[in-house]
Amino acid sequence: MKKILSLSFLVVFLFNACKSDSKKEDTSVTEESLTEESSVELTSISIDSNAFEICKENECPTIDLNYLVAKGKNADKINQQNQAYLVEIFNSTPDSSSSKNLEEAAESFIKEYFEFKNEFPESPASYEAELYQEELVKNDSLLTYKTKFYLFTGGAHGYGAIRFLNFNTKTGEKLSISDLFSNEEAFTSYAEKQFRKKFNIISQSINSNGFFFEDDTYSLPENIAITENEVILIYNPYEAASYAQGQLELIFKKEDVQEYLNF
Repeated sequence: MKKILSLSFLVVFLFNACKSDSKKEDTSVTEESLTEESSVELTSISIDSNAFEICKENECPTIDLNYLVAKGKNADKINQQNQAYLVEIFNSTPDSSSSKNLEEAAESFIKEYFEFKNEFPESPASYEAELYQEELVKNDSLLTYKTKFYLFTGGAHGYGAIRFLNFNTKTGEKLSISDLFSNEEAFTSYAEKQFRKKFNIISQSINSNGFFFEDDTYSLPENIAITENEVILIYNPYEAASYAQGQLELIFKKEDVQEYLNF
């Protein structure tokens, strides 16, 4: 195993870390090809361990990140909000960072790894960060990113999840769950009936089969996507059930719930 640098030497290298040739971009869409009036277009950026100088001389945690960058109308607003969203994912690790973008968050993740290894050099544990972002929906009114990620920082297991990030294409503003619905209360009632049916909860408490909704009251998940034909609800681990129960998913035909939707 390669020698771990001391923390003092690490700091010098880490924050002069990134080289542009290791940060890969799909350049099929250029700024010149888009006008102020055009719709948003998306490209993909990749960052891996080779993007950091220190990782070329030392054993680093696994870093494999792929995220979307918007170009065109409202792109700056969309990109700023997406970067903040991606940094928030990394803030679920033991030491929340004040990183301004995903690249800085990855640097902080590597720094935490070396601090851990300097304190516990005999530990076999390693760190791992994988993230993949893709376009799920893009039309005249709605843009939805699907983000799948997995983080491991030692312990019994890591944490992985799927998240949806919704934007109003016309304004570039991030949409809340409530913004997706014309009648959120009616949709919630419909979703609860379908949830109870799927998990065989007839007349009992919503938490009777091992779920832990707050105040024993059904609620919508944090991640909802509206595609051309479906409405997808995802409860990630710990959101409504234990880690062992994994991800819970409900999918409705859009035609069955269209009356409750804004998109």
